[in-house]
Amino acid sequence: MAEHLALYRKWRPLVFDDVFGQDHIVTALRNQVQNGRTSHAYLFTGTRGTGKTTCAKILARAVCCEHPENGNPCNTCAACRSILEDAALDVSEIDAASNNGVDNIREIRDEAAFSPAALKKRVYIIDEVHMLSPGAFNALLKTLEEPPEHVLFILATTEIHKVPATILSRCQRYDFRRIPPEILAARLFQIAREEGFALTQQAASLLARLGDGSMRDAISLLDRSASADGKIDLERVTAALGVPSAETVLEIYRAVCAGDGARALELFTGCYLEGRDIVSLFDQLLSLLRDLYLLRATGREEYLMSSSAANGPLLRQLAQEADAALLEYFTECVSDLLTRLTRVAIKRTDGEMCLLKMCLRHRSGQPLPAGASVSRPASAPKDERPAPEQKAPAPVAAAAPPEKKPRRTAAPVSGGDANLRSQVMAVVSSRVNSGVRTYLNLSEMRKDGDVLEIACQKISLLFIQKPAVEAVLLEAARQCGCGDIRIRALDDASAPLRTVPAPEPKNEPPRAIDDPLQKILENARKLGVEVKE
Repeated sequence: MAEHLALYRKWRPLVFDDVFGQDHIVTALRNQVQNGRTSHAYLFTGTRGTGKTTCAKILARAVCCEHPENGNPCNTCAACRSILEDAALDVSEIDAASNNGVDNIREIRDEAAFSPAALKKRVYIIDEVHMLSPGAFNALLKTLEEPPEHVLFILATTEIHKVPATILSRCQRYDFRRIPPEILAARLFQIAREEGFALTQQAASLLARLGDGSMRDAISLLDRSASADGKIDLERVTAALGVPSAETVLEIYRAVCAGDGARALELFTGCYLEGRDIVSLFDQLLSLLRDLYLLRATGREEYLMSSSAANGPLLRQLAQEADAALLEYFTECVSDLLTRLTRVAIKRTDGEMCLLKMCLRHRSGQPLPAGASVSRPASAPKDERPAPEQKAPAPVAAAAPPEKKPRRTAAPVSGGDANLRSQVMAVVSSRVNSGVRTYLNLSEMRKDGDVLEIACQKISLLFIQKPAVEAVLLEAARQCGCGDIRIRALDDASAPLRTVPAPEPKNEPPRAIDDPLQKILENARKLGVEVKE
């Protein structure tokens, strides 16, 4: 019994003419082969399943074919057969994801110097080339720049932005496009007919949309949907692939529009118990929202992509009934959910919460923009209860001006002789520290006969009643016509008189202090620090 071969492998194109949806590429490659003007290096880029590796293998056979036909390989000569059977030593297909080191590229570089053993060219197909390490790219660079005449490099990648610019500049680049759904559906019909499947139009359209521009994915989905009796209809596809039906998605949309959370949860639970994929369910719901938004904005049906796209009149009616702000709100809810579903273990709970949030939109923390509304579907019963009495909104008080932050300023002096203080501070300001200056500015100064009286806070006495400070104050007092000073607290008028006698002049020359301890004590006295002998 012959082994079953996957359909995407069985129906892989063998010539350029069988490649679907990439006419701009296959035409250029076929002309180059036909005219004998092939390049030494090609770079194929595009999303998965669009034909990059397939075209690389066809090009490898075409440049080595002994009897090419209009740029296509004949697939019957010895060279083509050896390549098809993976028996050709001169054609190497390398997966850069697992062979991405410098040593792997060095082996290719050393091997490329030798002439091919049996074919016209020595061909290297490097798939997923963006996975090469920086060192491997550097090792490949020189060979790409000046390759031997008998060597052909074909690089393929899905992430072109990861390929260095130095590599890009040395290759002919071809961008493979996503294949349109109508081309995918036509190819699926052709394969189904050859395989003996009875494929319906609705099933083919759904498979083409689920393929998302990838021919390989679409054919694989067709293979999964094939049944024993050969019949492939819409119900068979949805059951085999685990995707919800278009009717179910429409019913869920109607339920959330009507605010019917019970109905929405009932439909969601039914899909969950039937084994439907939750991610696929909300993907289909998001596609439906996208189509309704698109119809409302443009009115064009050729860009529809949801599972209900075949029912254009119904979608147009739903688009006219819905409000743009409502569709935007629903889209935001579903998009946020699909982002979270890739990171959570219990997808059912998040799906239910999303549907309830959409149903209870007027009570949610994200109110709809002004004017958002949605009409209830014709099948939904009307609510006959009287509308609740609307209360007039309370008047909004005028916003009070912002309060200014208080600034820290010095307290004003309540008494004393301001002129006397100014004279005293002019003498002491440059001879005391900032703290003492602050306390003196906050004190009261007045003359009491021949005495300069300074009244300050009790905490200030710790800083002012120091010998060095008192000496400076006494000097200032004598310049103001006073002989003594009295320092007291503001709440203690009976403070004793603090008299600091003037130092007597000494006739003997100053004696040098040799003792280090005496130097420290002398400096301390100069700074006004009390020194106990």
